[in-house]
Amino acid sequence: ARAIDKLIQTWRCQFPGATFNVAIEQSKGPLITALLKYEDVIIYPINPAALANYRKAFAHGGGKNDPADAQLLAEYLQHYLDKLRPLRQDEPLTRELAALAEDRRRLVDQRTAHCLELKAVLKRYFPEVLRLKAAKLNADFVIRFLVKYPTLAEAQRAGASRLRKFFYGVGARNNVEDRVSMLMEAIPLTEDAALLRSCARRATALCKLIQSYNRQIDRYDGEIKTMVQQHADYPIVASLPAGSYATRCRLIAALGDDRSRFPKAESLQAASGIAPLTTQSGRQRFVSSRWACSKFMKQTFHEFAGLTITRCRWSAAYYKLQRSRGKSAQMAKRALAYKWQSIIYRCWQDRVPYDEAQYLQRLQATGSPLIALMET
Repeated sequence: ARAIDKLIQTWRCQFPGATFNVAIEQSKGPLITALLKYEDVIIYPINPAALANYRKAFAHGGGKNDPADAQLLAEYLQHYLDKLRPLRQDEPLTRELAALAEDRRRLVDQRTAHCLELKAVLKRYFPEVLRLKAAKLNADFVIRFLVKYPTLAEAQRAGASRLRKFFYGVGARNNVEDRVSMLMEAIPLTEDAALLRSCARRATALCKLIQSYNRQIDRYDGEIKTMVQQHADYPIVASLPAGSYATRCRLIAALGDDRSRFPKAESLQAASGIAPLTTQSGRQRFVSSRWACSKFMKQTFHEFAGLTITRCRWSAAYYKLQRSRGKSAQMAKRALAYKWQSIIYRCWQDRVPYDEAQYLQRLQATGSPLIALMET
């Protein structure tokens, strides 16, 4: 920080009253964080793919180094400044919500990885746990059961009465008798003492980690619920058929505060990677998925579309229509997300909540085939 500040002060002495344009191949990171506090520094994020193609015009052999790239960045900024967009920070609340949403998802993904590892371990020595019929392996009663009874032998030594009392105590009241009977009547998969001890040790360690993830994710959920309702755009996302506060938080983070960032709905659809990519040359035309996008943003709208299938009549009808045309489940959800983005974009730009009754009237007025599908 001291070296960066010294550099900025040197620039200011050399060029009093000037504005300094900085091109850099990233939109976040320590250098971005350091430069954002200077009002006379304007940051222009450069797509690494754009610079790579620009470099190929002068370095046909494919060689590269940092000093040469710095020179190319300066030239790129000088020649194409009118085509570049400066980095604009969202409001503090929006940025914090975006960080909460991304960090929460990262924790969920890490917990999922540990759950998959735990499942693999249980299959080696204690597969009966997988027959407890929990909705997810990270369910509280499953994790607490494994911490208390890491092996089948220990569970059976506890006896039916204690097992029954345990399940009632942790709130797992459904199918208690079936679970207890299954555990008491089970035959060990292996009698290898070394394997049992090592697997039980590993399973316990994973359970402790999963418990920690569960607590932290709950903490994130609580903060998201409190903070997202304070955002100015919350009435818009709350009117959409997206159930959880986490989903609403992710939508706010995806849209941001800068309404000039996306001049039209197609810009949002392309930036999020939901819109397909068309490549045409002569009579050849190819349509493929768009990979050059924010994966988290794409995931947000894709998952949102999937949630609306069970919460919105026309969404269910549209999904059914796409499936009837031979689209896969994921393709149908992307098509639905594309349609939802047009609606969300209009609501966001006009700052008005989504009104499903009004949209259904629009579908009727235009003779949409979705109306007939909703009536069947």
